[in-house]
Amino acid sequence: MTKPEVFIIESLKFEEEADYREGEMIYRSLRMSNKNPLYRYVRTMTEFEHFVGEFEESNYRYLHISCHGSRSGISMTLDDMTTQEVGEIVGPALEGKRLFLSTCLASTSAMAEAVFSNGGCTSLAGPKNKINFDDSVILWTSFYHLMFKANQKAMKRDILMETLSKCASTVGEKINCYRPGKDRKAIHTLLPEPIKRTIVARTRKAAR
Repeated sequence: MTKPEVFIIESLKFEEEADYREGEMIYRSLRMSNKNPLYRYVRTMTEFEHFVGEFEESNYRYLHISCHGSRSGISMTLDDMTTQEVGEIVGPALEGKRLFLSTCLASTSAMAEAVFSNGGCTSLAGPKNKINFDDSVILWTSFYHLMFKANQKAMKRDILMETLSKCASTVGEKINCYRPGKDRKAIHTLLPEPIKRTIVARTRKAAR
Protein backbone atom coordinates (compact mmCIF):
# COMPACT_ATOMS: atom_id res chain seq x y z
CA MET A 1 0.00 0.00 0.00
CA THR A 2 1.33 3.46 -0.90
CA LYS A 3 2.27 6.02 1.74
CA PRO A 4 0.46 9.41 1.74
CA GLU A 5 3.73 11.36 1.57
CA VAL A 6 5.37 13.79 -0.89
CA PHE A 7 8.62 13.06 -2.71
CA ILE A 8 10.15 16.28 -4.09
CA ILE A 9 12.65 16.48 -6.95
CA GLU A 10 14.01 19.94 -7.69
CA SER A 11 16.40 21.46 -10.24
CA LEU A 12 17.29 25.10 -10.99
CA LYS A 13 19.79 27.21 -12.88
CA PHE A 14 23.15 27.60 -11.11
CA GLU A 15 22.51 31.27 -10.29
CA GLU A 16 19.13 30.43 -8.71
CA GLU A 17 20.24 27.67 -6.38
CA ALA A 18 21.02 29.87 -3.37
CA ASP A 19 17.73 31.78 -3.20
CA TYR A 20 14.96 30.05 -5.18
CA ARG A 21 14.65 26.51 -3.88
CA GLU A 22 10.88 26.29 -3.86
CA GLY A 23 10.96 22.53 -3.40
CA GLU A 24 13.07 22.85 -0.27
CA MET A 25 10.56 25.37 1.16
CA ILE A 26 7.71 22.94 0.47
CA TYR A 27 9.74 20.22 2.20
CA ARG A 28 10.18 22.39 5.32
CA SER A 29 6.49 23.32 5.34
CA LEU A 30 5.49 19.66 5.15
CA ARG A 31 7.83 18.83 8.03
CA MET A 32 6.02 21.46 10.11
CA SER A 33 2.79 19.61 9.33
CA ASN A 34 4.26 16.43 10.83
CA LYS A 35 4.67 14.81 7.43
CA ASN A 36 7.73 12.88 6.25
CA PRO A 37 8.58 14.32 2.82
CA LEU A 38 11.73 13.40 0.93
CA TYR A 39 13.68 16.09 -0.95
CA ARG A 40 16.27 15.51 -3.67
CA TYR A 41 18.13 18.17 -5.64
CA VAL A 42 19.38 17.20 -9.11
CA ARG A 43 21.34 18.80 -11.93
CA THR A 44 21.32 16.16 -14.66
CA MET A 45 18.91 13.82 -16.41
CA THR A 46 20.86 10.85 -15.02
CA GLU A 47 20.34 12.09 -11.47
CA PHE A 48 16.67 12.74 -12.22
CA GLU A 49 16.19 9.15 -13.42
CA HIS A 50 17.98 7.84 -10.34
CA PHE A 51 15.73 9.69 -7.90
CA VAL A 52 12.56 8.82 -9.80
CA GLY A 53 13.67 5.24 -9.14
CA GLU A 54 14.11 6.09 -5.46
CA PHE A 55 10.62 7.60 -5.44
CA GLU A 56 9.20 4.38 -6.84
CA GLU A 57 11.03 2.29 -4.22
CA SER A 58 9.88 4.60 -1.41
CA ASN A 59 6.25 3.81 -2.23
CA TYR A 60 5.38 7.47 -1.61
CA ARG A 61 2.10 8.45 -3.26
CA TYR A 62 2.82 11.99 -4.47
CA LEU A 63 5.66 13.09 -6.75
CA HIS A 64 6.35 16.83 -6.86
CA ILE A 65 8.75 18.03 -9.57
CA SER A 66 10.01 21.61 -9.24
CA CYS A 67 12.03 22.91 -12.20
CA HIS A 68 11.92 25.10 -15.29
CA GLY A 69 9.67 24.03 -18.12
CA SER A 70 8.19 24.81 -21.50
CA ARG A 71 5.43 23.36 -23.65
CA SER A 72 7.98 20.91 -25.09
CA GLY A 73 9.33 19.52 -21.81
CA ILE A 74 11.26 20.33 -18.64
CA SER A 75 14.82 21.37 -17.80
CA MET A 76 17.37 20.28 -15.24
CA THR A 77 20.38 22.48 -14.45
CA LEU A 78 22.48 20.84 -17.17
CA ASP A 79 20.01 18.82 -19.27
CA ASP A 80 16.70 19.26 -21.06
CA MET A 81 14.04 16.55 -21.33
CA THR A 82 11.30 16.33 -23.91
CA THR A 83 7.70 15.69 -22.94
CA GLN A 84 8.01 12.11 -24.20
CA GLU A 85 11.21 11.50 -22.23
CA VAL A 86 9.56 12.75 -19.04
CA GLY A 87 6.62 10.41 -19.62
CA GLU A 88 8.90 7.43 -20.22
CA ILE A 89 10.91 8.12 -17.05
CA VAL A 90 8.19 9.02 -14.53
CA GLY A 91 5.17 7.18 -15.97
CA PRO A 92 6.17 3.66 -14.84
CA ALA A 93 6.87 4.95 -11.29
CA LEU A 94 3.40 6.49 -10.86
CA GLU A 95 1.10 3.47 -10.65
CA GLY A 96 -1.83 4.61 -8.51
CA LYS A 97 -0.02 7.85 -7.65
CA ARG A 98 -0.32 11.56 -8.39
CA LEU A 99 2.12 13.91 -10.16
CA PHE A 100 2.41 17.62 -9.39
CA LEU A 101 4.50 19.67 -11.83
CA SER A 102 5.71 22.97 -10.44
CA THR A 103 6.99 24.22 -13.77
CA CYS A 104 6.14 26.94 -16.25
CA LEU A 105 4.01 25.80 -19.22
CA ALA A 106 4.88 22.07 -19.10
CA SER A 107 1.54 20.83 -17.73
CA THR A 108 -0.04 20.16 -21.12
CA SER A 109 -2.33 17.50 -22.53
CA ALA A 110 0.68 16.08 -24.35
CA MET A 111 2.61 15.79 -21.08
CA ALA A 112 -0.35 14.18 -19.31
CA GLU A 113 -0.84 11.63 -22.07
CA ALA A 114 2.90 10.87 -22.19
CA VAL A 115 2.77 10.13 -18.45
CA PHE A 116 -0.55 8.25 -18.52
CA SER A 117 0.46 6.08 -21.50
CA ASN A 118 3.52 4.84 -19.63
CA GLY A 119 1.79 3.75 -16.42
CA GLY A 120 -1.15 4.08 -14.08
CA CYS A 121 -0.80 7.67 -12.88
CA THR A 122 -3.99 8.87 -11.19
CA SER A 123 -3.66 12.58 -12.02
CA LEU A 124 -1.29 15.32 -13.16
CA ALA A 125 -1.57 18.99 -12.21
CA GLY A 126 0.54 22.09 -12.75
CA PRO A 127 0.46 25.76 -13.75
CA LYS A 128 -1.02 26.57 -17.15
CA ASN A 129 1.18 29.62 -17.73
CA LYS A 130 4.51 31.03 -16.58
CA ILE A 131 4.55 31.48 -12.82
CA ASN A 132 6.84 33.46 -10.51
CA PHE A 133 8.80 31.70 -7.77
CA ASP A 134 7.02 33.56 -4.95
CA ASP A 135 3.55 32.76 -6.31
CA SER A 136 4.55 29.15 -6.83
CA VAL A 137 5.79 28.74 -3.25
CA ILE A 138 2.58 30.21 -1.83
CA LEU A 139 0.40 28.08 -4.11
CA TRP A 140 2.03 24.73 -3.37
CA THR A 141 2.75 25.14 0.35
CA SER A 142 -0.86 26.26 0.85
CA PHE A 143 -2.16 23.37 -1.23
CA TYR A 144 -0.29 20.65 0.64
CA HIS A 145 -0.99 22.24 4.02
CA LEU A 146 -4.73 22.39 3.39
CA MET A 147 -4.92 18.94 1.83
CA PHE A 148 -3.16 17.21 4.71
CA LYS A 149 -4.98 19.34 7.28
CA ALA A 150 -8.24 17.99 5.86
CA ASN A 151 -7.02 14.40 5.55
CA GLN A 152 -3.58 13.08 6.50
CA LYS A 153 -4.11 9.79 4.70
CA ALA A 154 -5.56 10.58 1.27
CA MET A 155 -6.18 13.20 -1.42
CA LYS A 156 -9.71 12.71 -2.70
CA ARG A 157 -10.18 14.05 -6.23
CA ASP A 158 -13.05 16.47 -5.50
CA ILE A 159 -11.26 18.01 -2.51
CA LEU A 160 -7.99 18.14 -4.47
CA MET A 161 -9.66 20.06 -7.30
CA GLU A 162 -11.42 22.43 -4.91
CA THR A 163 -8.23 23.12 -2.96
CA LEU A 164 -6.08 23.63 -6.05
CA SER A 165 -8.72 26.02 -7.36
CA LYS A 166 -8.68 28.07 -4.14
CA CYS A 167 -4.87 28.19 -3.96
CA ALA A 168 -4.56 29.16 -7.63
CA SER A 169 -7.11 31.94 -7.12
CA THR A 170 -5.12 33.28 -4.18
CA VAL A 171 -2.09 34.00 -6.38
CA GLY A 172 -4.03 34.81 -9.55
CA GLU A 173 -2.86 31.75 -11.49
CA LYS A 174 -4.54 28.95 -13.42
CA ILE A 175 -3.88 25.23 -13.03
CA ASN A 176 -4.19 22.54 -15.66
CA CYS A 177 -5.46 19.35 -14.05
CA TYR A 178 -5.65 16.03 -15.92
CA ARG A 179 -6.91 12.55 -15.19
CA PRO A 180 -6.75 9.51 -17.47
CA GLY A 181 -9.80 8.57 -19.49
CA LYS A 182 -10.34 5.78 -22.01
CA ASP A 183 -7.15 4.59 -23.73
CA ARG A 184 -5.19 6.77 -21.24
CA LYS A 185 -6.32 9.95 -23.01
CA ALA A 186 -6.13 13.02 -20.78
CA ILE A 187 -9.37 14.51 -19.46
CA HIS A 188 -8.65 18.19 -18.78
CA THR A 189 -10.01 20.61 -16.20
CA LEU A 190 -8.82 24.21 -15.97
CA LEU A 191 -8.75 25.59 -12.42
CA PRO A 192 -10.16 27.83 -11.06
CA GLU A 193 -13.24 26.73 -12.95
CA PRO A 194 -15.41 29.54 -14.37
CA ILE A 195 -18.10 30.75 -12.00
CA LYS A 196 -21.49 29.62 -13.23
CA ARG A 197 -23.95 32.47 -13.39
CA THR A 198 -27.24 31.87 -11.63
CA ILE A 199 -30.27 33.15 -13.47
CA VAL A 200 -32.62 34.75 -10.97
CA ALA A 201 -36.22 35.03 -12.07
CA ARG A 202 -37.66 38.50 -11.48
CA THR A 203 -41.35 39.18 -11.09
CA ARG A 204 -42.34 41.92 -13.47
CA LYS A 205 -44.89 44.50 -12.40
CA ALA A 206 -48.10 44.42 -14.35
CA ALA A 207 -48.11 46.97 -17.12
CA ARG A 208 -50.46 49.87 -16.68
